[in-house]
Amino acid sequence: MTAKIVDNRKEVLAEVLKRELAKANEIMIATAYFNIRGWGAIKEALVGKPLKLLLGKEPTESLKWEDEILKELEENEDDPEYFKLLQEVVSYFGSPEVEVRILEMPFFHGKAYLGISGPQEANGVAVVGSSNFTYAGLVKNRELNMVGTDPLAVQQLFDWFQEAWKMARDFKEEFLSMLKNYTVTWTPLEVLAKALYESYREGLEQIEEKEKILEKLYPHQRLSVVESRLKLQRWGGVLIADSTGLGKTRVALALAHDAMPNRTLLIAPKSVLETTWREEMRKMNIQLESVNSEMLSSNPEGTVKKFLDPENPLGLIIVDEAHQFRHPSTNRYQALAELINRSPADVILLTATPVNTSLMDLYFLLSLYLPDRALEGESLRGYFTSRQKEWLKGKPVNMDEVLRRFVVRISRAFAKELSKEVKFPERKLLNIRYSLPFDPEKIIEALGSMDFKCYDFSVEKLSGKLRLPNGKIISEAMASEKLEQLKVLVKMVVRINLLKRLESSLEAFRRSLNRMEGYLERAAKYAKEKGIFIPPRVRGEVFWLIGEEEEEGEFPEPEEVLKYPELVERCRLTPAEVEEFLRGCEKDREKIQELLRLLPERDTKLERVEAWVEEILPSLTGNNGIIIFTQYADTARYLYERFKHPSLFLVTGEGARGPQGRRMEEAEGVEEFRKRGGLMVSTDILSTGQNLQNAQYVVNYDFPWNPVILIQRAGRVDRIGSPHPVVYLTNLFPEEDTLERFLGLMEKLYRRLEAIRSTVGLDASVLGEEPIPKDFTLIRALSKEDHEALRFLETQMEQFTNDPANVLAEILREKGKEWLEKLPYGIGSFMEGEREALFVAFTDGKEIHWRLRYFDKPQTETSPVKIIEILKGSENGRGERIDYEKLVERLRLVKLELIEEMERKKIRQRTRGPLGGRKTREIYEKLSHLGDEGEKLAAGFREVCDRITLVNQLYRAMKEGRLLEEAKRVIPPLLEESKTLPPAEEIKLKRICWCWISPHKK
Repeated sequence: MTAKIVDNRKEVLAEVLKRELAKANEIMIATAYFNIRGWGAIKEALVGKPLKLLLGKEPTESLKWEDEILKELEENEDDPEYFKLLQEVVSYFGSPEVEVRILEMPFFHGKAYLGISGPQEANGVAVVGSSNFTYAGLVKNRELNMVGTDPLAVQQLFDWFQEAWKMARDFKEEFLSMLKNYTVTWTPLEVLAKALYESYREGLEQIEEKEKILEKLYPHQRLSVVESRLKLQRWGGVLIADSTGLGKTRVALALAHDAMPNRTLLIAPKSVLETTWREEMRKMNIQLESVNSEMLSSNPEGTVKKFLDPENPLGLIIVDEAHQFRHPSTNRYQALAELINRSPADVILLTATPVNTSLMDLYFLLSLYLPDRALEGESLRGYFTSRQKEWLKGKPVNMDEVLRRFVVRISRAFAKELSKEVKFPERKLLNIRYSLPFDPEKIIEALGSMDFKCYDFSVEKLSGKLRLPNGKIISEAMASEKLEQLKVLVKMVVRINLLKRLESSLEAFRRSLNRMEGYLERAAKYAKEKGIFIPPRVRGEVFWLIGEEEEEGEFPEPEEVLKYPELVERCRLTPAEVEEFLRGCEKDREKIQELLRLLPERDTKLERVEAWVEEILPSLTGNNGIIIFTQYADTARYLYERFKHPSLFLVTGEGARGPQGRRMEEAEGVEEFRKRGGLMVSTDILSTGQNLQNAQYVVNYDFPWNPVILIQRAGRVDRIGSPHPVVYLTNLFPEEDTLERFLGLMEKLYRRLEAIRSTVGLDASVLGEEPIPKDFTLIRALSKEDHEALRFLETQMEQFTNDPANVLAEILREKGKEWLEKLPYGIGSFMEGEREALFVAFTDGKEIHWRLRYFDKPQTETSPVKIIEILKGSENGRGERIDYEKLVERLRLVKLELIEEMERKKIRQRTRGPLGGRKTREIYEKLSHLGDEGEKLAAGFREVCDRITLVNQLYRAMKEGRLLEEAKRVIPPLLEESKTLPPAEEIKLKRICWCWISPHKK
């Protein structure tokens, strides 16, 4: 045969090779790329003959031959014939007559096919050209190849190949191993590890990039930054819920650096702004505009106006201790919502405890910046309300979809694995026991006989003004007959709160009673002389009416009420009401005197703590110290007055006191304590955001009613940078017998409280009450210094347990990152299980989709948390031959179901549904009837009305008669900010890994 050109147009190279190589006794192939279908195109000429395959690399390509096979695998992953061919390839290359080598030069450009037909090397066929040993190179692509049988040409090509072959190293085992990845099983653990690694791979890879601002951060903080950037880019906001003590402040400052030169506004509690933030900004050389959270409460309108500048708009808003913004009816929440709605700024919310008293806490935080359609498949509010019902029943709640999508959360376990240099102290429980100096049954009996008419009248007179934490006005939220039950409920919560103050300290209880008596005297006087009822509080929310906080404004001066004419009108009393109120006040004042007489002079609890402090403090060196936390300012001031120590500090939210009663700013007090150590007494104003790791002891002077508070307090000392190997979490408890008596009495009260709550139809969070202990198990376990209680607290410190990242951290610790990186795409496994099912992880290039499809009935699990529980720990079943015939059919089914689901979600997302709730419809109707301008704004409102904060803002404006003015301010910027949805793209899914689960061994 004379030489000829084959370019895959008139004649394809595969047909030429099949014909010519069929005559050969020995075959040699040099190629940069190889794939399965390329082998299949000429397999008839190859099978049963010796082959030398020499692999190399193109000079301008970064792809390797392995990538070519992976690419082909993805393209044919739903074709069972392809996998049959793959198994034939593995069988063929397993033959001892087939050799594989790789030439590891900078590049290897040659493509050659050589068939030797006789004893002389010059007898045969030689092909040189551009075609790689791939299906495209042999069949589809337009190539340029020279085919000839000239003995001289064949001999020269043979010599060239032999020279290259000698330079190459043996590669057969690695080559076969790569191919076998897809013909034999891996273990379920390896499949799980692959799915987890791909879920976090982008962040893990980026934390190693050299970026100046990231060099100042630990690796786990870098990961938090990277994950936050992705969510900011997609959603315009992110909630960072990294565990306490991991350095969320630095993460936020790195993100603020990204936002430069745009303006960034930092919102944080005053005590944190002046300490932690000031220090970290100095260290990272970043200065931000800031305002304290308290200003948003006391002067919301002025604060919003100050920071909204159309000429220089905000680019980023950072909110630290964001859990303080979880109630939408508060001034601070509404002011923050307005800032967000009226500016193009991205939003960063920082809190280690986004869930305090209700799952709805997290919803209200996310709804500050997320549209209600953010979940695509269902409304954000619907997602949370359905899970809240389960949560209230004590059932485990899976929040994985929301957490993965919108929340960045680095656990302590994950941080330890990523940041090897980071050390945390060990936590130990300590208890201090004391004898209870009063009879709790007599106190409870006296409190139970009080009328608390002031709270009855508050519910009656203000039901059209008082709001629940979700923003609903009481009179609108419940039927009138339930208002009577609400009165009982409110008074029961008041009694419980008074008992908590009694448990805190005799002095807190005594001062509360004295304030209440003074209020009753003033209120009775005004009722008698002016016929006006002075309510206990005037802030406009039920949970302020009966709040837990101890503050001077708990019982206001009458003048505070008289400033508001509308409130005065609501609080006018009829003569009969005056008489009823006066009788109630007189009775309660008598009961208060009875309660005061029941209180002992001697405070055995304080005496026991004083003795303990005198024992521990002298043993502390350097700036080591003790922090005593209490919920109540009265208790904190009382302890400060009683303790005698040269390094004694007090912080209550009303400034600070240093040694010898010296007045100072809170920030100054904190800084001096950090330098000197000693003894710090504080309310929970310092339980969040502060770096107090110089101290080794945290003392909870009050009962640990709420685990979230314990978490926050412990996080002040249990942080990165603690110099102590051990930190002590110290709790105070009465002696065992009196403890059980007291807890038993409290349990009875809580059971009655729950019964009334269920009758009224309000959940545990509605009255601003902290979580209700179901059986006081945690308190009892802590009182026994039970290590299980400590473990419980440790999991609570993470807030969201069973985080997939924690499982990845375990695998990283046991196997290492290099092992994870080597796990290939497309691997699969078999395992025995109770039900027939198939797990598949897919990627669409943006998200990782976990699917566990059951086949005994149509059911699909998509939660990584639940899937992990099934796959975790199984390391058996490696190396079994995969039968793809039935498997591919099921893999294809799972893939098609996911595509259909994604298509449905896209359609829902692009279709504007009917207007939502009553408020939304009222606003739309009202705007529509405000002339041409109103009609245009109504149309615009329809486009952005899935923002709950906007709806609430406009609804308030409508009630105040300024809807058009407010709509003109807030709707146009939101319309400009809202991005038009991109045109629909074809959904392309790539299979990452799979695991077939069956009750029967495969």
